[in-house]
Amino acid sequence: MSTGLVYHKDFVKHCPYPGNPEVPERVTATYDHFREAGLLDKLALLTPEPCSPDDITMVHSREHYDYVEYTSETGYPDDAVLNTDVYVCGDTCYAALLAAGGVMLGGESVWKGEVDNCFGLVRPPGHHAGLYRPAGFCYFNNTAITIKHLQQAHGLGRVAVFDWDAHCGNGTMEVFYDDPSVLTISAHQDPRSFYPGTGFVEQRGEGEGEGYCLNIPLQAGAGDADFMRVIEELVVPKVREFGPDMLFVGAGQDSHRDDIISGLQVTDEGYSAMTAGMMELAGEVCNGRLFLVLEGGYNLEKLPKTHETIVKTLMGEADAPEMSGTPLDSTVEVIDRVKHLPGTEESDLG
Repeated sequence: MSTGLVYHKDFVKHCPYPGNPEVPERVTATYDHFREAGLLDKLALLTPEPCSPDDITMVHSREHYDYVEYTSETGYPDDAVLNTDVYVCGDTCYAALLAAGGVMLGGESVWKGEVDNCFGLVRPPGHHAGLYRPAGFCYFNNTAITIKHLQQAHGLGRVAVFDWDAHCGNGTMEVFYDDPSVLTISAHQDPRSFYPGTGFVEQRGEGEGEGYCLNIPLQAGAGDADFMRVIEELVVPKVREFGPDMLFVGAGQDSHRDDIISGLQVTDEGYSAMTAGMMELAGEVCNGRLFLVLEGGYNLEKLPKTHETIVKTLMGEADAPEMSGTPLDSTVEVIDRVKHLPGTEESDLG
């Protein structure tokens, strides 16, 4: 089995302001760990180039792109902080273009069958970037840009995106909210008291895209059993019903029990099991075309090992563990709510 790894040494050029957890070591520590573990020799290393502004504007407004470019070049009056969770330095726009270009390269490699599956070890992340604004450490929506590129240039049809980051993939949801060709599913910590304050069960798309957006908010304390129940009862049947040509995963490991950001409790074994589940699902519905793209994850001591677990599972070198445990009552309740939303009763979720 051939597994691709997207990485570029210049991802580090986007530098954080003091105290921000989205630091270059999020990718360099993993890359160094992979080298020390001998994994780099077993992976198909994909080294990207920056995408173009025209690639960005397949998704984002031109004003959005110009704002990131301009502030990166000229600086910003308030310590280079655009808002409470977005900052710029001189190379921010370059690194963000490189991250989007990396996900585009990985997506093309999976779609063309050059690799069986892929892990995008990229930064800055993308899933909070909406149509008109950067947000949540994200500048351009790497996955959304790649989907649009593959659909417009390479004949990709339907696409499913499952986001297991602790935070709702609200930017990706916004981009495709009225698009029936892209199914977005996000399982995340309850947004009533957690960033980005959106991602509620009732948000399910609009217009032609109504019903092609699923949000599954979970209470703090939810862990392996909760995510596996969500996958079994919601993700798998919905993706089967949808029948995508390719499956993306917003792989944010800030849902890990040792992460500093969330109250979720996923373990390394849980990520392995979720990865294996996505591989099985992709094998069933889209000839195995699966691409995991790094989003969150901030515990620099734990993150490299977690990524090793995920990538070894993608490579077929790690057997998915048998998962046990009982989900929270609140998880069972939210699954039932999603199943009984208008328009879902007659679907495979019923």
